[in-house]
Amino acid sequence: MSDKTSESTVEETLCGIGFFKPKWLQVFASKKAYVIVYGILGFNQLMLSSYFNGTLTTMEKRFKFSSQMSGIISSFWDLFSLLSFLITSYFAGKGHRTRWLAIGFMFIGLSCFIRLLPHIIYGPGKEALQYTVEYSNNVNSALLLSNMTKQNDNLCDAVPAVDDCRNEHGWNMAAVLLCATNAILGMGFSLYWTCGAAYLDDNVRNNVMPMLLAIVHCIRMLGPLFGYMLAAYTLTKFIEPSLTPTITNEDPRWVGAWWMGWTPIGISCLAFSTTMLLFPRTLPRAAARKKEKSEKITKPISTDFVTSIKRILTNRILLFGSASNSFFVLGLIGYWTFMPKYMETQFRQTAAKSNFASGAIGILSSGLGVITSGMIISKFKPPPRSLALWNFVSQSLEVIGHLLYISLGCTMDNLHGQWNSDRTWNLTMDCNADCNCGQSMRYNPICSFDRSTTFYSPCYAGCAQESTVTGGVKTYSNCTCIGGLGTANEGTCPIDCTRDFIIFLVVMGMMRFLSSSGRAGSTIIHFRCVRPEDKSLSLGFAEVVLALVAFLPGPVMYGTIVDTTCLVWGRKCGTNGNCWLYDGNRLKYYLNITSACFLTVGTLLDIGVWYNVKDLKIYDDDGDGGGGGIGHNVDEKPLPVDTNSNTDMVKFNSSSGNVKL
Repeated sequence: MSDKTSESTVEETLCGIGFFKPKWLQVFASKKAYVIVYGILGFNQLMLSSYFNGTLTTMEKRFKFSSQMSGIISSFWDLFSLLSFLITSYFAGKGHRTRWLAIGFMFIGLSCFIRLLPHIIYGPGKEALQYTVEYSNNVNSALLLSNMTKQNDNLCDAVPAVDDCRNEHGWNMAAVLLCATNAILGMGFSLYWTCGAAYLDDNVRNNVMPMLLAIVHCIRMLGPLFGYMLAAYTLTKFIEPSLTPTITNEDPRWVGAWWMGWTPIGISCLAFSTTMLLFPRTLPRAAARKKEKSEKITKPISTDFVTSIKRILTNRILLFGSASNSFFVLGLIGYWTFMPKYMETQFRQTAAKSNFASGAIGILSSGLGVITSGMIISKFKPPPRSLALWNFVSQSLEVIGHLLYISLGCTMDNLHGQWNSDRTWNLTMDCNADCNCGQSMRYNPICSFDRSTTFYSPCYAGCAQESTVTGGVKTYSNCTCIGGLGTANEGTCPIDCTRDFIIFLVVMGMMRFLSSSGRAGSTIIHFRCVRPEDKSLSLGFAEVVLALVAFLPGPVMYGTIVDTTCLVWGRKCGTNGNCWLYDGNRLKYYLNITSACFLTVGTLLDIGVWYNVKDLKIYDDDGDGGGGGIGHNVDEKPLPVDTNSNTDMVKFNSSSGNVKL
């Protein structure tokens, strides 16, 4: 019987699957190989997330849905994460963790290809095709635009505009498809921490865990950098690359190739999930340590689901930590979801430049903060109270940073029109009242000859004539709303916001460095305080709380806030589509004050974490721990106990959840 047990143990430490377990593959059955592959999967996770956020405003423009709908689409990710967290964390924690993780990422890879369906089904869209040479020259226009006519509906001609609503649906099928793909993502990503991080901590020594986690975080943090840079690159390409656009990517009407990045991301997810599939159930060295350690265990511990849940739910530190983390993430999720839109609105940046700045500055600063904190913890081994105190300080600085953001920005205050009683913008004035511009007129901004006033379109400027000068730039004349020469040029009036934009990037970089520097420490506190048999379930519980408080309501709430600041909606067939122009002042006040309030709540809750971790042991005395000894030293001493509640002390990592940057 012992021989069979020994053979089974050896079998569980071999790389491969089924009968495919060659000797040359066994060299990869090590913590170094796992850290690299696990980190790359996290890289793919955050690259996918950031690419989605980076192209979100373009998808709004292309498929004509609101920021609130964008929030609903994002929330489907977290809704299905929530539905799968507790179930997968419990059963996957008892099974082959790396294979559960691999299967989850295979579904994620497949979902990337499903995301191509809206573009395959609906194409680039009629509005985008109007700004191509092929359409302008009437080349294949019947094939490109079906029954669409080429009449100019932008000029003041007293002819009422009529919408073609024959092919309009009562719901947005592209948004439905995006919701379905995010549901698949949610189920797949729920396994990243509950299986992947638990597997790592089970198979390494306690004292090397901080550095390994820092390495994983560092690799992961490259994901948003590449995701935003990929979004920046694809959005500089026209949505239909085979056609020649007549406008540049600086034009607010530009629609970039949002769909182009999903294929390489999907291929990468499938490739590395296949690699993860080959890892053994237990790494060889960890198996040897566990064998020695099992001889010292004298008291069996109940591992059934109900008992584990009771241990988790009676934990003060887990509750404080989960609440603090959730409110902190709720305060930041508006920026994670709508950062490119915020930069476009406040600093007059293009979608491509906004994505590049988000990746290059914010993500590199976060990665540097994570790796620096990991090195400091590994070398100096600060006590848990010091780690918890630093989390409190860094989150307090994050609150201050959001209040500073309010003073930065160059909002557009030169748009022609006036306020309505409902705080929307009225484009119709006496000078254009007879032009019959209509609410469904497409956005085609022009700037008066003196560069003082921007008009929504030539019609709203009262322009009766259009001409094209050298270089393809359109000019308009006989504009009744423009005094003097009565002429205007295509495009918005220029606003120089370079100074404020640079200051914003510097402040954002500093805040990201400080807030991310607490991640490695808080992760270590969590892993050292839960029993090994509760590890995956505790991570799942923390993710559930995070999803309920932050990820589910957050995107919808912030999307609604963004929509309330809309000045001019794109309308068709009597319904609102995407927002073309925002009230920048209201947007930055609403967004930053709301974020600062939630961050303050999370910061105050961290005081409870700091108070309760005073007796927690997180380091080994002789460096001989690890390999599944989370929350226990090598002699299996009991966890610290709160004498008031007789509960284990648990601290949830305040930044290590399924965070979508």
